[in-house]
Amino acid sequence: MNWADVGNWIKGNAGTGAALVGSLLTGNIPGAVAAGVALVSSATGTADPGQALAALQTDPATLLALRKLAVDDEASIRAHVEAMTKLALESEQAEHHETQETIRGGDAAADARVRWVRPSMAKQSWVATIAYCIGCFGVVAITGQAVFDMALAGILVSPAWAYMGLRTGDKLTEAWKGKK
Repeated sequence: MNWADVGNWIKGNAGTGAALVGSLLTGNIPGAVAAGVALVSSATGTADPGQALAALQTDPATLLALRKLAVDDEASIRAHVEAMTKLALESEQAEHHETQETIRGGDAAADARVRWVRPSMAKQSWVATIAYCIGCFGVVAITGQAVFDMALAGILVSPAWAYMGLRTGDKLTEAWKGKK
């Protein structure tokens, strides 16, 4: 049992007054988690996550005490949640920036082989995917057995999609639905 388990239970069962405390406990900022642990420990009287969860689940008065502490300290809790969100977004943005810098570095390389690696891989991926699909249709036409595997086709086409900018499935799903 850990504090993230307690946080997940609080977010799902404690109601709106204490849900922010659950968000603190499931976050990845040590200061925010410590603040959440302090609030739960104050309400339950224990620093053990298993005992704290048991107290919250069995004693309505303990849950009410946590809600009261959460309401009294709401501004601080919201500041911690905001800091966790900001750090997550900054991390994602830095990751994207680094990826773009790596791509730009390869595209601007003096060596022609380095410049053409990604486009060549994308072309080979596209040709392999087309060959696989046509081959599967040929097998169906000759034997009547369906051998096409969507997962294998997805693996074959993924370098081509990555080159075109579809690096995650959510972008592809949004494109299919007409978003973005």
